Amino acid sequence: MKARDIVLVALIAIFAITTAVFLALFLQSSAENRNLKTELAGVEANLSSAQNELSMTEAELRAKNRDAERQQDEIENLTLALGNRTIEVEGLSEQLNESEAELEETKNTLSEATEDIARIREEAVAIDGQINESIQWFRNNSALPSTLKADRFMNKVEKSCENDGVLKLACVTYLMENELGFSYKDDPTGDRLYSIDEIIARKGGDCEDYSLFFKALLNRMKQEDLEIEAWTGGAGDYTVYEDTSSGRYWYFTDTRGIGVGNTRDSNPYAVCYFYDTGGEMRIGHCVIMLTNRTIETPDDITNSNLAGSALFEPQDGHYMGKVGNEFSVCEGGDASCDFQDDALAFIITDSDLYQFNDGKWNYYEGRRVEISGLLSRLGRIGLE
Repeated sequence: MKARDIVLVALIAIFAITTAVFLALFLQSSAENRNLKTELAGVEANLSSAQNELSMTEAELRAKNRDAERQQDEIENLTLALGNRTIEVEGLSEQLNESEAELEETKNTLSEATEDIARIREEAVAIDGQINESIQWFRNNSALPSTLKADRFMNKVEKSCENDGVLKLACVTYLMENELGFSYKDDPTGDRLYSIDEIIARKGGDCEDYSLFFKALLNRMKQEDLEIEAWTGGAGDYTVYEDTSSGRYWYFTDTRGIGVGNTRDSNPYAVCYFYDTGGEMRIGHCVIMLTNRTIETPDDITNSNLAGSALFEPQDGHYMGKVGNEFSVCEGGDASCDFQDDALAFIITDSDLYQFNDGKWNYYEGRRVEISGLLSRLGRIGLE
């Protein structure tokens, strides 16, 4: 073959091979394209699904973002509210600290108050005991005791001072001096009240002691029915005491007897008053008041209630006058009464002592009632 033919054949062969190769490649590419299309379709489907999911996710994300924004707003509001609450809590904490301090102070105050109340109660109980003892003291000394010396003295009084149903007070004072040895003695303590036994043992005392003794003597004679006779100025001689064995008698000149009460009906009270001596001092003095009235409370101590009550001097039986004439009694509300002359501002009964001060009558039974009320109130708060 010619070279040209060989070349031609070669070219044809090369073409054929190239064509075959291209055909094979084309066929292979077509198959691959189909596969790719199939895969692409799957990918597109997946992509579409993913896009749908993404859209849904984006929608959910937006919703969540909105929720997050709302929650953020709520958090901010809560944070602000929390801040306000924190401030309130801090304020309450300060108040609590202050309250705790106040509570502690209150506890201390209460503890001190409890101690004070307990002390007051002890003092009140002690005072109540003293008051009861004082009241009992006046009761124990309201009548002459039944002792050998007192009984002998009373027998002498009945024999020598009672004549024709009349008890002569001046005769009793004569026997007090001559049978018991009584004389006036200043009180070394200044203001002590001596018992009847002590007065007899001391053989007298001051005006309070004479008054207490004479009050006790008259109380012992309560069962008798004798007119009580004092003495006052007048014409003639007044017999004080007569010694029948010797025929001698003692008397006052220019005097006369005056009735002042009855042993059965008249209640004897020791009473004290002040009077002006004309100098710089006012003198206090105690005597006996006889009245058919009883004194149990300050309400009984009025000029209208005690009007006409007779007063006599227990040291000599001398008639002093009457309430409403020569004397008056202090009444509640008159703060200056105890500074007035001849105004009775001190009274001793058979169970109590009444003293007028600051416009009112103070007495043991009244104080006892006050103390009892105080103890009752203390009992209601758990300290009784």
